[in-house]
Amino acid sequence: MAKSIQEQLVIDPLTLKVLADPSRSYLVYSLAESAKPAKQLAAEMDCPITRLYYHLQQLEKHGLIFVERTRKVSGIQEKHYRASARSFVVDRAPEGAAGQTDQARSQALLGFVFDQTRLDISHALLSGRIDTGKLPTEAGALMAYRSVLKLDPTQAQGLYDRLLAVYRDYEALAKTPAADGDYYALVASVYPTQQQHPQPGLKPRMRARTAD
Repeated sequence: MAKSIQEQLVIDPLTLKVLADPSRSYLVYSLAESAKPAKQLAAEMDCPITRLYYHLQQLEKHGLIFVERTRKVSGIQEKHYRASARSFVVDRAPEGAAGQTDQARSQALLGFVFDQTRLDISHALLSGRIDTGKLPTEAGALMAYRSVLKLDPTQAQGLYDRLLAVYRDYEALAKTPAADGDYYALVASVYPTQQQHPQPGLKPRMRARTAD
């Protein structure tokens, strides 16, 4: 019986570290909607196929992709890979000694989101993928903000809800990718912080250069 792709797959922190590599993340997203051979993936990523095979092996080893079918091409069996799920979430079940699993999970998540985001943006700036001559909200620019402010419970809940709605819109677009165009990453985070404003009402923030 052919294996079917799941809508959501729960993974552990170690598996999340495997996904933290930008190339592997791209492969999983690219294989979410249809199976593809390594040759096609290498062309999409402009990556040597020998290097791509290593990433595919790691993803298959950890159950993030599988071989959906094979076909013979010029006497060679060509594997068509498929993502195991359309989305992946980190296992929240407590395991092991108190605090140890939570620490591993949080560090894996932070590394996946923020370490790889920093590397991805750095590479995009160096390669010219991000157009430094453009300003938000123009597509192709870098839009990055950090701000800290005091919110009451109702305001905080509203912020969580709006950011989640934006992310769900992004995920909906990912399920029906455009035939042409560029790839865009979305990173969003909101959380309680111990950081305090030095003066009442002062709202320091850092952001990418904008037109306003």
